[in-house]
Order: sequence, then structure tokens, then C-alpha cells
Amino acid sequence: MPRPPHTSRSSRSDGQSPSTLFVTDAQGNILISNEFTALTLGIPLEELLRHNVQDLVKSGYYSESVTMKAIHSRQKVSQYIHTIQGFRVKSTAVPIIDNTGEVQLVVTSSSGYRGVQPSLTSVMATVSTADKADAGNDKLPLPTSAAARASGVVAESLAMKQIIQVCDQIASYDSKVLILGESGTGKSVIAKYIHRQSSTWNGPFIPINCAAIPAAVFEYELFGYVRGVMPGVNEDKQGLFEVAHGGVLFFDEIAELPLDMQAKLLDVLERGEFRRTGSTESVRMHCRIICATNRDLWNMVKQGQFREDLYYRISVIPIHIPPLRSRKLDLVGLISSFISHFNHVYGKQYVLPAEQFQSMLTEPWHGNARELRNYIERLIITDQTGLHQPPPVEQVSDWFALDHFIQANRSRIASLKDYTALTEGRYIRQMLQSCGNNSTEAARQLGIDRSAIYRKLKKMEEILEKLRD
Repeated sequence: MPRPPHTSRSSRSDGQSPSTLFVTDAQGNILISNEFTALTLGIPLEELLRHNVQDLVKSGYYSESVTMKAIHSRQKVSQYIHTIQGFRVKSTAVPIIDNTGEVQLVVTSSSGYRGVQPSLTSVMATVSTADKADAGNDKLPLPTSAAARASGVVAESLAMKQIIQVCDQIASYDSKVLILGESGTGKSVIAKYIHRQSSTWNGPFIPINCAAIPAAVFEYELFGYVRGVMPGVNEDKQGLFEVAHGGVLFFDEIAELPLDMQAKLLDVLERGEFRRTGSTESVRMHCRIICATNRDLWNMVKQGQFREDLYYRISVIPIHIPPLRSRKLDLVGLISSFISHFNHVYGKQYVLPAEQFQSMLTEPWHGNARELRNYIERLIITDQTGLHQPPPVEQVSDWFALDHFIQANRSRIASLKDYTALTEGRYIRQMLQSCGNNSTEAARQLGIDRSAIYRKLKKMEEILEKLRD
């Protein structure tokens, strides 16, 4: 078997800037996108993936679609467009042509985007020269594993993708893992991910916060006890080593483990067995050990605050999680994820404006993902302005009430055909709105092809333009 890597240290910044991405088919249906694209539009990624790019333009999310221009011209198209959230994005659409000359796919991405504040390019330039030089030596970006996405792990940055790759490699081994990183970086999330990827994924994952258990009862919690070990104890009790049988025992904040318990834990790890307190019978340990700390454990070893032999025993595979401030792409993904989560929890429709997003990118986030999560929850709860709600489709598209417009111009509508086109278009708009701008679902409910939706809407717009003149 290949030997698992012994370390994954990636504390540098990625030197990468967030960018928008669309991959569409020849009709403009969005097949692939990313969190940053959804963020610039103020809609969840899963909702964005149900759209056609023409839906986005018609609903006012984009000023125009370079994707559709590339489809129609069968050539590369590049220009600046504006989003509903105040972003100015330079988008480039590249059509993929088959051997018959037909468009199969279109890849649309951004390079250089500006909000109403200084450009994100300048914001991202805070990466140090040394970090840029280091990042320049990196290989091509690693893909984020499907398992990581399904587990809710945000791994957009190169640093986190490397960590996920290491976790995937070591998951099938029983080697002990030490996860290092500042408070709030997601050490427990990575520990759970390793467990889910292992062959014992259906076993228990038992966390123990070493800072929260009084020293006097630590031994009872870990090893359990037998009845009669102390007055009033009339039955046996399983310890966490037994409760975690067939799974993972996760020692969070391992640096806070009392010195006397460090010696006892070392003994269990070396012998692979333990005794309940008050018992002479040994019990085999059948669980994986994963530890985590936000402290400099080696420095504690040098100061005599942590046992050196235990340090080497638990750090067979050390994984260092960089702080969020050095992982801008993960910051983008987390912002989008938290907004979507709390909008669902509180029944809100908050969308992040460009200037607020830029401000969040420059924050140090010393509390990392935990601080960011709390900040976004507070932001959504206290938002009372209503200014961050996406405007209704009718307001964006027509800027007036179509019913009244038709009535006022009845004498100028030349034929029943034009009147029918106007009323059909109005009804289609209403159906699109009720379907959350999902043109596929709207077409299904209307009993027509999705192409007919765009054709009828275009016809309505042509008639309206004539009447406006």
C-alpha cells in the first residue's frame, strides 16, 4: 500500500482571486457554476444552477449575457457587464465547437471585477510577495472532491484542497492524526470528514473537549468504572473509549489534558488496551484516535507542559489548517454558505451587496469561520432596510404595470395577434415568478417548450418597444 503523507502544512495564502464561472449548454442552460458567481448575484448556488443565463438577464441580475453572444456568434466574446449587486465583471465566454461547427458548451469566466468600492484585484493584492512567489510554484489547482462538497466542507482554496486530498489518502488507515489550527478554522469539521471517508464511517464519532472536563472526573469519563469503586456507585459505567468502539474518539483541545491523564492516555495508546477504574480486567481499544489543538504543542513540550512521548504518539499524521484570512477563496465559499443557511433558518432573502462583500474580504477574522458565521447571522437578523432584497421581476423588466399599459394603449394595439402576444407574455412572466425564475419548471407547468418561453417573451418586448416609441 502507498505510505500516507506525514504532513500537510499550508499556511501560506493561495495567491488566488475569486472569479465567476459559468459552463452552459448550447441553449444557455447553466450546467456548472461556483459560489462566488452566486454571491455576486445574491442567490444560492443551487438555485443558480436551475437557471438559464437568459433568465438572469430578463430578471435583471445581469445587464446582458456574453454567453448568449458567444452562442450566437460562435466566437469568443469578452466585455464588462454589471450585476444586480453592484459588481462590474469583465466576462469572457469561449464556445466549444464540435466537428460539425455547432456549439456544444460555453465556458464563461471573469478576470478583473469591480464593485462600488476599490477593485477586488487590489483587495487581493494584500498577499505578500513571498506568498505570491511560493504560490507561483504550485501545481495546477486540485479539484474539490465530491465527498467534501457533500459533507459541507468548503474547500475552494488550494490549501484546503490539499488538506482534503491528504484526508482522502489517510482515511482508510488507523494512523493517529493531529489537527492544528487557530480557533474556529474547522478542526472538528476535518476530523468528522476523515471519519466519514473511512471504512468505519457507520461507527460512532465521539468528541471530547479536554478543556471542559474537570480533572477529578477525567479518568472516569475516559475509562469508565465498575460498581463499588466509590460510595453510592451501584452499577458499571462505560468510558468514552468503549463508547467509541468501532469509530473515532476525537480529543479536541488536547493541549488542555492534565499531565497525569497524559501519562495514562500514553499508556493506553502504547498497549492498545485499558482498564475501567476499579477493575483488573483489560479491555481492548477498538477506536481511532484523532486529536486537535489551537496551541503550539511543540512549544508546550519544550516548556514541560506537554509530554514529548505523547506528542510523538498522537502526531503520526499532523495536518495544519491555515487561518481563514489567508484563504480568500474559502472565505467566499463560507460567506455564500452561511448566507444561504441563515436565510433559510430565519425566512429571509438577504443578499450581500458588493461594498459589504469587499469589506468582509479585508477583515482579519481572527475567530475564523466561527466569527464569520456569527457575523453573518447578526447581519441577516439586524437587516431592517429591505434594500438587500432582489427586485421583483416585473419591476426589473417592465418598470410599469403591464395591465394598465395595455388598457391605456388598447387603441394602438393593431391586431388580436399583438394583444394575444402581450397577454401571453404577461402570463409567462407571472408563471416564471411563481416558479422562482426556473424556466424549465415554468415551461412544464405551461405545457410548452422552454424555447417557446423565450420566443414569446421576445415577441412581447418587441411590441412593447413599438408602443413606447
